[in-house]
Amino acid sequence: MIHALGPKLFVSPEQIVRKSVYLANADRGQRVSVVGPDSLAAMISLCRDGFDHVECARQSTCTCADEASDVLLVAGPLSPDELADLLRRTCRLLRDGGVLVVQLRRPADDAVVRSALAVAGMSTTSTLVDLSAGCLVTHTVSRAAPALRKAS
Repeated sequence: MIHALGPKLFVSPEQIVRKSVYLANADRGQRVSVVGPDSLAAMISLCRDGFDHVECARQSTCTCADEASDVLLVAGPLSPDELADLLRRTCRLLRDGGVLVVQLRRPADDAVVRSALAVAGMSTTSTLVDLSAGCLVTHTVSRAAPALRKAS
C-alpha cells in the first residue's frame, strides 16, 4: 500500500502512480525506476498500466551497468534523513533531462531533494509541486557537464 499523510486522507497506490506518470509526462515506452518503501506496489501498478521498462531499484552501480531512466519515482513518504540517503544511492539512475517524482511528507522536504541532487552533480531545470494526491514534487533534472581533463 502506498501511504499518504494527512487528516483522513487516503490515496491508493494507483492514484499516486497515475498522478506521478501524469506529472512526469511519461509514456509506456520510457524506462522507469521506482524506489522507496512503496516501490513494489508502484512497480506492479505501472506494469498493470502497460509500462514494459520498469524496475525496482535499490541503488545505482555505475553508468555502464545501469541503463539511464527517463523517470525515477520515489514512492512512499520517508523521513528527511531516509530520503536524503535514498536519493544519494539512486538519483544517478536518472538520465540528463529525466524526471524525478518524489512523494513527500510535506512540501518543505523538497529542500532535501534539491540538496541530494546538488551533491550528485545534478540541478533542476523545472519543478512542480502537486498537493492533489498527497504531496508530490516533480523535478526535471540536468546533469553537470563532466570536467575536461587536460592532456599532459
